[in-house]
Amino acid sequence: MKIHELPSQDMETPTNEALKRAEELVREIEEAAPTSLSADSVKKLRNVVAESFAQAEFSEEQRVNAWRLSYRLWNTSVDIVNNLEVDQELTEDHAELRQIASDLLAIAGAIGNTRSSFVRIAMFFYKTGCAWHKIKKYLKASACFERAFELCFKQEGSGSQSSDTTEQVEFYFDLSLARARAAWELGGQTLACSLLGRARGLLPTVPTDRRVELAEQYLQFGKSLLLKDDTGSQAESVRYMETGLDVCSEALSISQLDDVDRTNLERLKQRLLRNLTAGQLQNENYESALRCVDALRLTTDQTSTSYFALRALAKLGRHEEAERELFTLVDHAGERVDLYISALEIVIQECSRIDAVEKAFFILLEQFGPNKEQLPAKVLEKLLRQEPSGDPSCIKRVELALKIACDEKILTALMAENEGLMLGDKRQQSSQKQREFVHALLWTSGSEHFQAKMYKNSIRLFEASMLYVVRDSEGCMLEAKSLRVLCLCHIALSQFERAAEVLDAAEKVDPCIATIFLKFKMGLQSRNETDACKQIERMLKCPDFEPEFLNLACHEAIACKSITVAVSALCSILSLYTSERILATGEVVVLRNLILLLIQEKNRRSDILKYFKYAQKRLHDVGCEKFFGAGSNGEREVKWFSGAAWNEAMECGSEQNWKSCAEFFAISSNFYSQLPKSLGSLQFVQTALLLCVSALLTAVDVKESEVIHIATNYLDKCQKVHEALVALPDSGIKIDESFDIFLNLLLFELKGRAKEDAEQLKILKRCSGIPGFTALQFFKMGLETCKRKEPATEVAVASFRMCLALTLSDPNADYKVVAAVIRKMINLANTRCKDGPEASTRSLSYIRLVIK
Repeated sequence: MKIHELPSQDMETPTNEALKRAEELVREIEEAAPTSLSADSVKKLRNVVAESFAQAEFSEEQRVNAWRLSYRLWNTSVDIVNNLEVDQELTEDHAELRQIASDLLAIAGAIGNTRSSFVRIAMFFYKTGCAWHKIKKYLKASACFERAFELCFKQEGSGSQSSDTTEQVEFYFDLSLARARAAWELGGQTLACSLLGRARGLLPTVPTDRRVELAEQYLQFGKSLLLKDDTGSQAESVRYMETGLDVCSEALSISQLDDVDRTNLERLKQRLLRNLTAGQLQNENYESALRCVDALRLTTDQTSTSYFALRALAKLGRHEEAERELFTLVDHAGERVDLYISALEIVIQECSRIDAVEKAFFILLEQFGPNKEQLPAKVLEKLLRQEPSGDPSCIKRVELALKIACDEKILTALMAENEGLMLGDKRQQSSQKQREFVHALLWTSGSEHFQAKMYKNSIRLFEASMLYVVRDSEGCMLEAKSLRVLCLCHIALSQFERAAEVLDAAEKVDPCIATIFLKFKMGLQSRNETDACKQIERMLKCPDFEPEFLNLACHEAIACKSITVAVSALCSILSLYTSERILATGEVVVLRNLILLLIQEKNRRSDILKYFKYAQKRLHDVGCEKFFGAGSNGEREVKWFSGAAWNEAMECGSEQNWKSCAEFFAISSNFYSQLPKSLGSLQFVQTALLLCVSALLTAVDVKESEVIHIATNYLDKCQKVHEALVALPDSGIKIDESFDIFLNLLLFELKGRAKEDAEQLKILKRCSGIPGFTALQFFKMGLETCKRKEPATEVAVASFRMCLALTLSDPNADYKVVAAVIRKMINLANTRCKDGPEASTRSLSYIRLVIK
């Protein structure tokens, strides 16, 4: 509103240049008003007031002139604001214009130095502060209100407050409230409280309707504190609302109230009581909350009153009374569905009175219908929120949730509305949203019960969720998914026939690899390994096949200790590598796991050998680095395969399965040769080859020609490895005598089988020069030669002669050995020459040799 100008005074031409300049700027602003406001003019005027008037001394005439300029400026700002469009808001320039007018008055000072003049200046600052507060510039607003306060109580000696007019007292009241609001916005709660107290002290001298404003302000501050998270603020909120309630009660006790004021105060008191009750509940003062409820019921009995009573009684453990309050609440014909749902939640969580919840819900369902603010869905959410347990209360909650979900009225309403309305209709969208929400709730709860191994409840929840699936393309996918999880529940309960029925239904709705995988799982669980292997073959033929399913199948089979099925799954994975399909798991890892599984089973030696040979072939095809991998991981894999083949060879040797033993040693040597050349790796290659040849020569189920060919190749390779071993730089090793002995013994036997007597004689001659070669070894070589179908007498005699010579060269000769050798030599002579004189001559020569 405009402020009336002071009476005009005769003024001479101003001598003060600042006043003149200010008047020019005010005129510019007046000319532009009310349609526009120049920000540049406002800025210039601000500079003049701030710089030129700051230290100025005003005469009485100049002071009056300054007041006139201020009033003109203020009235211009009012015109501009009144001319704003409806959608336009107050700007900082508008507020700044009022600020300049107020500052100009404050600098000029009061006319006549009277108290009323100071109050008038304070009113300017109060209204300017209100403008700043309106555009949320709380710091500037607070500064204006503070300045107004200073002006109001500056001149205590110039007049008494008791002589203030009613208008001035009301102004002090408004100023206190406004400053309190600004201080509150800036976080000054203590100051705000003090200012409200000052305003309360003015209540006896202000009209009764102003008490409503003060009580309302206490209520607003209390509500804002109640919304904060910290307990201190929530406790403080109760104090504010109690004070507001006291203000209301004091006002209602005044007998001269008119009907309008009394009605307003009664309504405000009810609001204060309701918020005070909420505050007491928030602060866990439940007895105090019940006292507030009793006070509310003396005036009016709204829906929220029963709700507050229900909350307090539930927390105090007075469950029967809380149940009665629930039905009192339900009997109210209110429209706030969220309040009823919250009440049901309290009874579910705090009282565990599920029967009461059931009765109350179906009353609300009759009252509101299933589509009112998603009533069934929200109650289901409250019932199924708790984690599954064997607690009777939990079981009752699930039973009620299933009863609600399967209720014909709810199902009919949701499904019929979906079919009866056009696509895009708001009711259709709301119905669809609620249906999807209920489906998700039941599904999630079913999953939680499955994880808790409460399979019977899980089955019922999944079946209920299927009732909320629409039979379209997307719904078919959901239905199939539900059927598959139902199958898992039946498998967990060992209900294999029912699981098979469910899976067949799922396959009709959505034939995919997931269904086949579950059939595989069912075969495992029912110990039908043949069917499980059959399902693995089916998986490979599925259009949506992914290798990860075979990995899962392998893990499932191992968990069920079904090695045969696990082997089948790994074999299927291996077949994918030959088709050059890129898989996450390396081929060598699959082979390693496959061999490990086969090792655990009995009588699978041939399969183990088969996959070792397969590994050897793949190594040859793709190369060491690509097959085993690079770096330390690859080296680790090589060592594992080498060691595993070695161990299998040893097992075969203990079982006297010499053919397989030889093959495993050959494979082991091949893998060891992939390691970097070092003393250890070459020695392992060498030893594996020697043991391989030894096993080959011992085997009886291998063709002689094949033995000779293979053994010769291996021994040649063995000699080359030995040469590489000796040639290692800075190895510092000497020729292993035992290796030479073992190698020559194997060569001797091999040449004997090849009937190469001359080669055998060369070997005998070479052995005589090997340190550590014993007489007993020569004797055995002779015996081995004698066992041939066509004994090589010359080779045998040479062997015995070397044995005899080596034995007799010992000072402590073992004459038992000598006697045995002589007997063998005589037997050879007899065999060769029968009973002729040559046989006798040879025998005598042998005896003379011994005597000599």
